[in-house]
Amino acid sequence: MATTDASPPGPVSVTEAVRAAAAHTRDVLFPVRLERWLVLGFLAFLDQCGRSLHGGGPGGGRSETHGPWPRDGNDFARDVVEGVDRVTAWLSAHAAAVALGALAVLLLVCGLLALVLWVNARGTFAYLDGVASGRAEIARPWRVHASAAHSYFGWRFGLSLATFFVVLLGAALVAAGLVGFARGQLEGLWGGAAALALLPVLLVLCVTLPLLVLAGVVLRDFVAPLQLTTGSTCGEAARVLEALVIAHPGAFVVYLLLKLVLAGGIGVAVFVGGCLTCCLGFVPIVMQTLFQPLFFFERSWPVFLLRQMGHDLPGKLVARGNP
Repeated sequence: MATTDASPPGPVSVTEAVRAAAAHTRDVLFPVRLERWLVLGFLAFLDQCGRSLHGGGPGGGRSETHGPWPRDGNDFARDVVEGVDRVTAWLSAHAAAVALGALAVLLLVCGLLALVLWVNARGTFAYLDGVASGRAEIARPWRVHASAAHSYFGWRFGLSLATFFVVLLGAALVAAGLVGFARGQLEGLWGGAAALALLPVLLVLCVTLPLLVLAGVVLRDFVAPLQLTTGSTCGEAARVLEALVIAHPGAFVVYLLLKLVLAGGIGVAVFVGGCLTCCLGFVPIVMQTLFQPLFFFERSWPVFLLRQMGHDLPGKLVARGNP
C-alpha cells in the first residue's frame, strides 16, 4: 500500500468541513468560467450516472380455485383472478421458452448495468480529481485513476446486483401475496400461517435495502477518496474507513444525517431551477453544469472531512501536478 500524504489529524468537525468545502467551491468555480463549468458538469454527470438504478419485477402464483371475491360478485376482483389464471396457464404451457427469455433479459440487464456502472466508476474518480485539485480535465484523470476505478467498479457492481435482487425478491413476494389474497388462498389457518411466514422475510428485505443504499453512499463519499490517498484497492480503503469510523463515530453519524438534508435541498433546488428554465435544467449534463456549485460542494464536503482525519487528498492531488 502506498504511503498516505496526510496532514496532522486534529479535532474533527463536520461543520468545519462544510465551511472548508464551501470556500473551496467558491475559489474554484468563481468567477464563472464557462469552459470549466462545462467540463466539470460533464464529469459530474458521469459521477451520477447509474446511481439511481433500481430493479424490480412482478411475481405470481397459481391455483385451480377462485377466492371469495368472485363469489361475492366483485367484477374487478374476478377480472384480476381470471387474468392471473390465463397468464399462469400460458406460462405453464411455455415454461422452457419463458425461462430462456427471462434468463436472456436478466443477462442483458446485468450487462447494461455493468456498462453504466463502469462508466460511473471512471467518472467518479475523474470528478473527484477535478473537485480535489481544482482542475477541469477529462483525459488525464480518466487515465491516471483507471486502476482505482476498476477496483471500485467491482464493489459497486456487486452492491448494485445485491440491491437489484433484493428489490426483485421484495416485489415478487408482494405481488404473490396480493394475488393470493385476491384468489382467497390466504384464508384459513394455513393461509394465515403463510402470510405470517412472509412477514419476517419482508422485514429483512426492508432493512437490507436501506443498508445497501447506505453502503453505496459510503463507498462513493469515503472509500473512493481513501483509495486515492492511500493508493490502495477498494477493499483495503474500506478497511481504512472502518478504522476511521471506529475512531470518529459521531462525525460520520452527523455527516450522514446532514447528507440527507443536503440531498433533499439539492433535489428541491434542481426541481425549482428546472421548472424556471422551462425544463432545460432537467437535461443531463446541462443540469450538472447549471447547478455545478451544488454538486461540487456535495463532492468536496466528505473530502475535507477526511482531510481532518489525516487523509489530505486535495494537497496530494494539487502537489502531483499534470503528468
